[in-house]
Amino acid sequence: MASIRDLVPGTDTLDVTWDDGVTTTYLWLWLRDHSHDPETLHPVSQQRLVFTAGVPADIAGARAEVVDGELVVDWVGGGTSRLPVAFLERFRVPATVPTRVDVERELWDSTTIYPTPSVPYDEVMGSDEGTVRWLREVARWGFALVTGTPATTEATEELVKRVAYVRESIFGGFWWFTADLKHDDLAYTNTELLAHTDGTYSHDGPGLQLLHCIEFLDPVGGDSTMVDGFRIAAELKAKNPEAFELLSSFSVPGQYIGDGAHLMSSRPVFRHDQTGELVQVSFNNGDRAPFLLHPDEQRAFYDALRAFEELANDERLQWVHVLQPGEAMLFDNWRVLHGRKAYSGTRTLCGAYLNHEDFESRLRRGV
Repeated sequence: MASIRDLVPGTDTLDVTWDDGVTTTYLWLWLRDHSHDPETLHPVSQQRLVFTAGVPADIAGARAEVVDGELVVDWVGGGTSRLPVAFLERFRVPATVPTRVDVERELWDSTTIYPTPSVPYDEVMGSDEGTVRWLREVARWGFALVTGTPATTEATEELVKRVAYVRESIFGGFWWFTADLKHDDLAYTNTELLAHTDGTYSHDGPGLQLLHCIEFLDPVGGDSTMVDGFRIAAELKAKNPEAFELLSSFSVPGQYIGDGAHLMSSRPVFRHDQTGELVQVSFNNGDRAPFLLHPDEQRAFYDALRAFEELANDERLQWVHVLQPGEAMLFDNWRVLHGRKAYSGTRTLCGAYLNHEDFESRLRRGV
């Protein structure tokens, strides 16, 4: 941990020089707003208690010193604030705060994804460390199997809840399905599903999905497919930057019509955060809602769409596997696109959606 070498008070700022020579300028107002005293920051919830708008805009420190690992500021007009040096060190360089989990991603294709990322069921269920190892594999590759999962809905639901609570949707919470058109969605048929993400019609698309094939009788076909959407983005940005830029800026509408509902939402295929980092790939050609643009804009959109879809359904980039009972698969619906070959036979799956923030939270906590 860096230590503070020098403090230089100014009219409305405090210059902090660190032992490696870096100098950070903090507004007095920022220091007051981020004080760690119990009247400013709740010691349990870590929520801010201070009424920031009520702090004088011209607040100034009368004295500042480092005592026992804390910056202690006595304010003009009275009052004292304390801020841990370790906390200040986190903000030595002004920057937009990144929110993504610090797990390095591996962008993969059909050769580098094998052997398939997997963790044994007993390890996931046996300890928090096993669960987190599973989730780190998902964060790294975009998906991972849990092998040896009992082929029952009860065991699968317990597995899902090792991560977080189940997300409710138009399909319910924890669900099972077969080709019976119970819901007005192609997933409830045996037809081919090309590479897609779920919930493009939801303002907050499902973060993760767990699928477990618990029965496949007289199977013909039915191969599951996965493709790394972030790998698609990287290739498209390098080879066709115009298409990448269009799909990063134009909001594509999605809709779900059925079950007494008409859901609609809209977002770019490539959604970036405030730092410019890609955080979500969102694409479902089946759920894309109709829209009309000027002919030149419409042509450009179709060109970009074609470039994306050709990569998303390129066998060179795909993981292909017939899921067997016992292979529960958790995947990041904000990163990988999934699909399914047409099939015959009786195929029953179960699973659930999870929120992305809950997945990230579990990784940050590490337990």
